[in-house]
Amino acid sequence: MKTEDILSKCNICGIASDEVRFAKELLSGKGAAAKEDKESFICEGLWAAEKLMEKNMPVTHFFISSDALQAGKLKENELETVYKLVNYSEKAYAISDKACKKISDRDGADFCFIISKRVVYTLETMPMSDSMLIMILDGQEQPGNVGAILRSLDCAGGCGAIVVNRRVKLSNSRLVRSSLGASFMMPIVDEEMTTVGKWLTENNFKAVLTDLTATKEYCNIDYSGRIAIVAGNEHTGISAYWRTLPVAEPVIIPMLGSCESLNVGFASTLVAYEAGLKMHGIKK
Repeated sequence: MKTEDILSKCNICGIASDEVRFAKELLSGKGAAAKEDKESFICEGLWAAEKLMEKNMPVTHFFISSDALQAGKLKENELETVYKLVNYSEKAYAISDKACKKISDRDGADFCFIISKRVVYTLETMPMSDSMLIMILDGQEQPGNVGAILRSLDCAGGCGAIVVNRRVKLSNSRLVRSSLGASFMMPIVDEEMTTVGKWLTENNFKAVLTDLTATKEYCNIDYSGRIAIVAGNEHTGISAYWRTLPVAEPVIIPMLGSCESLNVGFASTLVAYEAGLKMHGIKK
């Protein structure tokens, strides 16, 4: 793969261009573009490239460092992926290393950036099946935590998530990065809590709540059918509303040391894997 072949297909884009500014605003979550555009998200690096193309998701902008290309810093497999993206994306731009640093939100900027658009789901368009595992994210404040939980849910065989009392943007770059793609690969709904509670009840879900006052252990309940695991805020836990639902199933995770509970990420992962393994017949 020749550098010239890639650069010949790219538009030259300066550091002060509208395109670079748009990418920077998306990554920082600040500015008019970030506020008005609810669907676009940005990935720094090539890690998401194959997932986006396999899922046929739109890549509206692809930025590649012409400095890195011309200096021969890319490996052969990276060059191949870059070439695919240049041809796949709606628009490809060659930018400088300085522009990459301007866009990046971390030390050691990568050599490329991908902007795509996630599918926005509602409760009505959420894919449904008789046996399914979803997670309800209630008021999480840390983008990295939300992304990590979505990653764990995907690994456990989960098929979607619902966000209530949302405190972070679903397009947040740290959320997207820590989810390793789960944030755009699986359906995610942003909805009011009471609307979700009614929807769970009407659609025969069991709402599994980790609760220090519960008597049933999380590994000793029936995980067949439709399961929704509620993961609460990092500091205050789940909202009291969930305990009022007729479909609520409070469970406790036994603590064998001096601490009274796990953090929300570990607790939700533990319960999700228990549910996923039993649903797939891997654990009795």
